[in-house]
Amino acid sequence: MRPVPELKVETVNIDELNLNPLNSKLHPAEQIDQIAASIEQFGNCDPLGVWTNDAGELVIVEGHGRYAALKKLGITEVPVIRLDHLTDEQRRAYGLVHNKLTMNSDFDFELLANELDMVTSIDMGDFGFVEVDMPNIDDLFVDDNSADDEEEGEQSKTIKCPHCGEIIEL
Repeated sequence: MRPVPELKVETVNIDELNLNPLNSKLHPAEQIDQIAASIEQFGNCDPLGVWTNDAGELVIVEGHGRYAALKKLGITEVPVIRLDHLTDEQRRAYGLVHNKLTMNSDFDFELLANELDMVTSIDMGDFGFVEVDMPNIDDLFVDDNSADDEEEGEQSKTIKCPHCGEIIEL
C-alpha cells in the first residue's frame, strides 16, 4: 500500500494552468453550466489536481470541467493540489480513474428522493436533478407473452429499466 501523500492546497492564477491535451473526459456545455451553478451556489470546494511537466508548466490531471466553469465565471485565483509525487504512468491512470469511478454507481433512489424532498430553497434542476419517480415494481415487468408462447409452455420474462427504458429479456 502506498503511503498517503501530504497534500497541500495552494492558490494559483488560473492562467498558469494548462489543459491536458490527452484528457478523454467529455464536458459538454450543459455540464459546464451545471458546475458553474454549483460553484456559484456552494463556492469552489474542490481543488484541481495538477502536475508540473518537463517544461515547468502546471498541467491539469483532474478537474477539466471545474476549470472550464471557473474560467466561465471569471474566477482568476483557483485552489490546486500538486500530484507531482505520481509517476507519469500513475498520473495518467489517476486522471482516468478519477473520472471513471463516479460513473460506476447510481443512487439509492429512495434515499435520493428523501434528500431531495429536504432541499427546498435550492433548485436542484440546475444541477441535473429531475423529479425522482420511484418505479412501481409491477411497472418494471413487461407482458410480452403471446398466446402462442403460452400454449407451448414458454413464458419469457422481460424487465424494463426504470432509468433508460431498455427492455431486457430474462
